[in-house]
Amino acid sequence: MKKTLPIISQKLIYEGLVVRLEKIKLRAPDGSRITRELIRHHGSAVIVPLLDRDHFVLVYQYRVACNGYMLEFPAGTKERNESPLACAKREIVEEINYRANKWVKLGKFYPAPGVSTELMHMYLATNLKPQAGQMDDDEWLETRVLTRRELRHKIDKGEIVDAKTVIGFFLLLEHEKSARGC
Repeated sequence: MKKTLPIISQKLIYEGLVVRLEKIKLRAPDGSRITRELIRHHGSAVIVPLLDRDHFVLVYQYRVACNGYMLEFPAGTKERNESPLACAKREIVEEINYRANKWVKLGKFYPAPGVSTELMHMYLATNLKPQAGQMDDDEWLETRVLTRRELRHKIDKGEIVDAKTVIGFFLLLEHEKSARGC
């Protein structure tokens, strides 16, 4: 793996509640200078909530970047100094009104490494029990239960295009395959 590029300068462009936007100048391997814009993010947790072997709980919510509604696994941004698992446990209650008695880490990934430092941590949540939660004030979402076959069909047909949901589904399949010893 190659070394990191030396940073020449960093400039804060914007700081919000969830992200910071910075302009960064770097020294390229050939000695030239390159400029990049970078979104700094605390990271997030994604939950694959499995009600039983065949049923998933997803959220249907408006996403401003896509100017439309998306069907996706619940997820949320980590609070400062919050662990990814603590974030997942908080978000599952807030978004779908369940708590899980069993958690398994499925993996982690950068959803947009060209522009963002966000690292998403993926968890399988099982043995779900209803628990009343309080949705964030700026979220309006509905829960939807899909069978394994329905979820796969929607991914295959391009009806679900949310990266964390697609990745989460396939990480779950690999996890199940490993658990069976295949």
